[in-house]
Amino acid sequence: MSTRHAARAAAPETAHIRQNPTVSLQRKIDRVRHARAKIAQQITSGEEWMLPLLKRFNAELAQLEETQGLLLQATEIASHAALHRAA
Repeated sequence: MSTRHAARAAAPETAHIRQNPTVSLQRKIDRVRHARAKIAQQITSGEEWMLPLLKRFNAELAQLEETQGLLLQATEIASHAALHRAA
């Protein structure tokens, strides 16, 4: 048995289970918010060269929040459709 096959055989079965997409997305949003807060503190301390970075983080945060809203909307639509199918 090759090393690669041995490692694959020893890997836990749960390694392939996918996380809830809203949970991982919320973690990304939290990381971006934390980084954005640090950048804002540095900008207010005189590091104005970081303004483009703040702009980029604001855009990324807006995109992540939009994606989160769409995921929540999709979840609501799917659960509503499931209720109608069950009735």
